Amino acid sequence: MELWHGTLLGLFVVLIAGGLGFPFPEDLSLMGAGMLAHQGVVGISEVLAVGLVGVSAADWMIYLAGRRYGREMVAHPRLARLFGANRIDAVRGAIERHGIRAVFLARFMFGFRIVTFLAAGTFGVPAAGFAIAEAAGTCIFVPAMLTLGYLFADRAVKILHDVGAAERWILLVGVVGIGLYLSLRAIAGRSGLEARIIARVPPPDAGAAPPDPPPHRDRPL
Repeated sequence: MELWHGTLLGLFVVLIAGGLGFPFPEDLSLMGAGMLAHQGVVGISEVLAVGLVGVSAADWMIYLAGRRYGREMVAHPRLARLFGANRIDAVRGAIERHGIRAVFLARFMFGFRIVTFLAAGTFGVPAAGFAIAEAAGTCIFVPAMLTLGYLFADRAVKILHDVGAAERWILLVGVVGIGLYLSLRAIAGRSGLEARIIARVPPPDAGAAPPDPPPHRDRPL
């Protein structure tokens, strides 16, 4: 029982940390949790609940930080690097044009989730709209990643014989989530939204003044 609680608490902490930009990728954490669920260390229903809450909590922290401190964070070098706030102007246009659609697609665009959610808060995306878009993306992402981990732990056919009826429904939702996840990745790519954002990201030395030419020295006669 202590191991069960400790594993779920650890998963929650890791998801929060990874969601806020620390080097604990949410997808790998969820797939690892799916593998543990298959081994019987934790129940897949409990892992699903913790995964949904952990991922959503981190997303809301970023959005609320943007609403309250967005512009100050851009000016703070360390926070700007952690949250990608130095790229916030690059996603501002996407937020202003696409609104909650940009928030939804950001879940499936690698490297743009944090800065997009931060920009959503900074540039006034309504909380109700953010809640709908974030929940929709999370409800696809979390079951999909858990199911990938669960299925890769063993052969899918053997798993379907081992799990109970409730777990089968959860896995079915996860398989559907995987399909939706991959489809939305393709849609995001075809829409050009990700490409337009990348194109707007300035290079590291953009805006820097060119170096002064070396001083002219007269040659000796």
